[in-house]
Amino acid sequence: MVYQFRATIPESKIFFRVYEIKGETTLFKFTSFINDDLGFSPDQMVLYEGYDEHGELSSEYGMIDLGDGAMDTVTFDKVLKRGETELRYLFDMRNNRYIRLVLEGEAEFSPLRIYPCLVDEKGQNPDQFRPRFEEEPAVPKLHPFRDPKAALEDDDLDDDDLDDDDDDDADDDKIFDEEELYDGDEGKE
Repeated sequence: MVYQFRATIPESKIFFRVYEIKGETTLFKFTSFINDDLGFSPDQMVLYEGYDEHGELSSEYGMIDLGDGAMDTVTFDKVLKRGETELRYLFDMRNNRYIRLVLEGEAEFSPLRIYPCLVDEKGQNPDQFRPRFEEEPAVPKLHPFRDPKAALEDDDLDDDDLDDDDDDDADDDKIFDEEELYDGDEGKE
């Protein structure tokens, strides 16, 4: 069985990720995946909290068994069999920051995919070590090789920058000319 979960951050109205996860995937394996996807450091203490459909905390899953099972033994199938349709991935326990994972439904298995996988996203990754999520203003990603007009419309480039580059080239030519004059036979008679 493949499940689809939507990941959101309570501090952001923009950020979301949609993940497809096989039912037999352990929370530990998913932790490695989500840390890699979001650029988080893998050496931090993390915790999953399982919530039922009424929003009540029903389980806690850590690196060691806290009574409900350890992350390396608990699978998404087990979590859903317990009636937990929401998981909170606490990635910053000191500041109680978490990513909310809510079951959206089942997804169709594809033999061409490696699970877990990211299927949709919006917004920038949160900074794992900041006390709160801060969204940067959206900046269009222009690449001069993909958008030739972007290379010509660079506001940071002015005539003074071009003149400085020309002066550097003139100095380089001067050094080259001096080296060219040296023939290596100077001390011989």
